[in-house]
Amino acid sequence: MHEYNVISDDKLVELIRLEDHVAFQALYQRHWSKLYQSAYNVCRDRETCMDICQEVFIWFWEHRNSLNFVSSVQGYLIAAVKYKMINHIRKGKVKDNFVVNIKSLSETYTIEGNIEVKELESIIRDFVNGLPDKCAEIFKMSRNEHLSNKEIAGKLGISEKTVENQITIALRKLKGALGNFSCWFPFI
Repeated sequence: MHEYNVISDDKLVELIRLEDHVAFQALYQRHWSKLYQSAYNVCRDRETCMDICQEVFIWFWEHRNSLNFVSSVQGYLIAAVKYKMINHIRKGKVKDNFVVNIKSLSETYTIEGNIEVKELESIIRDFVNGLPDKCAEIFKMSRNEHLSNKEIAGKLGISEKTVENQITIALRKLKGALGNFSCWFPFI
């Protein structure tokens, strides 16, 4: 097994295609912890993460003969874990846990947090008021009225691409303006 530890991932994949179980075990040991950590960063459930990593490695073994397209084994495996986690979340297995965590966060919400939200709202309002009129109008329609780009384009008689560009420009500027509040950016 020791000689397998110095073999490149590409060579291990070649050996795995030839059904070399020791090469597969070396690849598994080389990448297991990185894959587990990648999964754990998303869902924080030990059993789920272990199951997903196992599923990825099982799939890798079962499809070993069609892995000619893999240019980076580690990148491929991490991407596979990422997609498995996304599918897992979509199926709602993590969603319930996520909702419980959000509820507990909201219960521990502090006055300081409320002040930060009000300050953030004020910064965003001031920012939007400083945008060019058309850009501000599009941004408000998107974020306040929750209209789609297509709906905005229809109401204003402009192309969807123009709407998309204006929102992108506004969001880039807003991200720069937020500075210390950048942790809130995904919620805007």
